[in-house]
Amino acid sequence: MFVVDEAMAAAVRRAFDERGEWPAVAELRRHVCIDDNTEALRVVRTIDSWHRSPEASGRPLA
Repeated sequence: MFVVDEAMAAAVRRAFDERGEWPAVAELRRHVCIDDNTEALRVVRTIDSWHRSPEASGRPLA
């Protein structure tokens, strides 16, 4: 188990957006130890699917 902070999530998302899934897996592995490729890819896809809430970004809701 590990915790994903916003900086790590942003780095993984950036790698995913710019270069694809496997470079995002490599970026994830820079931060945490995951030996199983299937699990690492699942985590990358999960992180990529997250969206920051407007409250977290400081933007107004309306």
